Amino acid sequence: MTIPKLKRVKVSSEQELRNWLAKNSKHGQEVIIVTCNKKSPDKHISSDQVRNAFGELGWASDRSYTLDGNLVGHVASYV
Repeated sequence: MTIPKLKRVKVSSEQELRNWLAKNSKHGQEVIIVTCNKKSPDKHISSDQVRNAFGELGWASDRSYTLDGNLVGHVASYV
């Protein structure tokens, strides 16, 4: 499985994620939102929290990828 080469945006809290999504709502924009997995409990954002934020703020979720170390990448685009 090949990870797409898109702009990566690392966030470390659900509020930071929601703020970024709200400020960057551009039609057709596709990015990878990078979060930490459970190995980093102080910065962990669950996949459910990410998908909920996407849906509430008008973003479509595509795929998620396990990245290096404790990182997860969530591909999303503003619809």
